[in-house]
Amino acid sequence: MAPIFEYFVVCGIGPEIRTLDGNKGFHGTGIMYLPSLLDQYPPLNHSLYPPPPPQLPTCVLPAGVEFYPLGFDSSDALTFPRSYPIVLTEGDGSKIYVSCIAFRDPVSEDIAEAYHIPANSFADKCICLVSRSPSFRVLRNALEELFALCFSESGSSKPLWDIIAYLVSNVPLPTPGKDRVLFAIDNCLLSVEAPPKDGLAHADISFQPLVQCLDVDNLIILFTAVLLERRILLRSNKYSILTLVSEAICHLIYPFRWQHVYIPLLFFSGVDYIDAPTPYMMGLHSGVDTSNLAMDGVVVVDLEYNRITTSEEIPPIPEPELSSLRGEIMKLLYPNVIGIDHMKAGPYSVPEQYPKGHNKPWGEDHDLQLRLVFLKFFASLLSGYRNFIEISANHVFNTQAFLKKRSRSTNQPPEPMMVQFLDSHGFMDYLERGMSSDENNNNLLDKLQDAIGRGQNPISIFPSNTAEPEIITISDPDGKISGSGAKYTYDRFPSNIRTEEQEEKRKQILAAASGAFEYSGKHMPR
Repeated sequence: MAPIFEYFVVCGIGPEIRTLDGNKGFHGTGIMYLPSLLDQYPPLNHSLYPPPPPQLPTCVLPAGVEFYPLGFDSSDALTFPRSYPIVLTEGDGSKIYVSCIAFRDPVSEDIAEAYHIPANSFADKCICLVSRSPSFRVLRNALEELFALCFSESGSSKPLWDIIAYLVSNVPLPTPGKDRVLFAIDNCLLSVEAPPKDGLAHADISFQPLVQCLDVDNLIILFTAVLLERRILLRSNKYSILTLVSEAICHLIYPFRWQHVYIPLLFFSGVDYIDAPTPYMMGLHSGVDTSNLAMDGVVVVDLEYNRITTSEEIPPIPEPELSSLRGEIMKLLYPNVIGIDHMKAGPYSVPEQYPKGHNKPWGEDHDLQLRLVFLKFFASLLSGYRNFIEISANHVFNTQAFLKKRSRSTNQPPEPMMVQFLDSHGFMDYLERGMSSDENNNNLLDKLQDAIGRGQNPISIFPSNTAEPEIITISDPDGKISGSGAKYTYDRFPSNIRTEEQEEKRKQILAAASGAFEYSGKHMPR
């Protein structure tokens, strides 16, 4: 079975120090430095699967690395560790899911000595678990447990890198819909499972951040902009929000797929990418200045202030689907409100006396219901679309005939939103995927349209989960009872054991850096 964790990776300041501007050496605090890949498991020389992408350090520490005179301080929130997920996209469109914890760690003594960095300095470091599976929760839980174990006063029962190696090497991907994998990190028991393949795509996230950051009208505007493949820039002061909202909105356009550039968390020095002319969805920390960019036509979604701005009009979803979609979302978010129409008094306002999820905390059932609301929207918007699939040399769908049929039922001319959507890459990709037998058998949109036509409950289209999953237990390698014998404690995140070749290369780099520093010191103008 394939492993769920492909890599454990540590990024931060390595023996070659340079600023984000490319200047070599240490130039003091208050300057941002380029992060490097410091450690990984499995090591570089393995051949199980491709190495981590070279841009990984820059992506997991998007602001770069900063030096500090102090480390963690329980009275200063700015020094606290930060936990966040990121998603990378490969050239073939496949996704890499990474859970990150960034924290201040002491600068290695040999690096501090070579670059004359003040003693007892700290720098940003990031530990990561890398996976091909979107199992965000178990990635985060496992990583947080490793971090807590490292800095626990009681210590761990084995060396930390032994625990990491066993975790990465032995925990398999669960079979979707069939089994649950149980494994332990020292004394902490964790589990992971995946939903059946014939249901909705695996979304191991909460959709709550999306509906908390945007009101219903702005959520629908963002959804429309994504469907129409605009250039979309999300802004937030929290890395995790950028990734979670990006992933959530991509799941809400199911069964369609975002076909274009997808960078939920853009590294700060890549800000010029925002002026790219082609469609993209990117997330950028709100502290990064974009005032010198054209931003023409970019849909800017401010997740902190529930605000969307763009210089180009986004055509609205047509009626009656718009009112139906809005009403269904309102019912899910504000279940105790009877007179939903009263909430339309202000164009983007929701009365404060109706707190979201008033009668029940947001949970996985809400996530499923929200996804079903949007799937039902597509079932209505594309009613009868299968009758207009025509496989010919020129096209696979008779758009004009479908729009004429819709106009007859709505008594309205073809709506701009519909015209643009039917011409999108996402719609064409969906039709082409539907021609393969596998996609055809598991098409939930078609199943939902058929179920609605037969008067069945929409929930009936999802696979039943009555069968208990088979439990696969990954046992402790030694069979020892955790807590017996030696304990391992750390004052910093430990380096993995280096080979002789790695150690020699490190010494050469640091010797060259130290020599360059001495040379520049002797030749300074007096």
